[in-house]
Amino acid sequence: VTGVQTCTLPISPKDENTIAIGTDDGLIQITTDGGKTWRKSDKFPGIPDMTYVYHLQFSAHDPNVLYATFNNHKRGDFKPYLLKSADKGLTWTAINNGLPERGSTYCIAEDHVDPTLLFAGTEFGVHFSNDGGNSWKPLKGGLPVIAVRDIAIQKRENDLVLATFGR
Repeated sequence: VTGVQTCTLPISPKDENTIAIGTDDGLIQITTDGGKTWRKSDKFPGIPDMTYVYHLQFSAHDPNVLYATFNNHKRGDFKPYLLKSADKGLTWTAINNGLPERGSTYCIAEDHVDPTLLFAGTEFGVHFSNDGGNSWKPLKGGLPVIAVRDIAIQKRENDLVLATFGR
């Protein structure tokens, strides 16, 4: 993989030879043989060309599942772009139903116990889905309306950890 600026580089927790790269120019490249060969994707349903691949996340439960967030705010486009692949990036499906129409997406996390429980970090807080991304609801509980740029789930404490911008 040459000539691109890497933005996100996850390794599958189910297969160390499966690695994905998301770039600032809208590419996702995937290897399933530890980097010997790569498959490049540059067209995604509902995503404008050259949209920043902000975050990629492999499923902790299914070796074929990969999530992607795209962010196009640098071009004045503040829509949430969240996709899921069930076949290691061969095909993609939008999973942003219920997210605010204006609110860029930054990250996604899948629960370590329940694969249908997802969390998405957006420009205006965190949203969750308890149906695998079919619908989303805002996570309340005192969290201010703020950009959430990264999410981690600490397994030992069973805690949701958020990285915010500005607070």
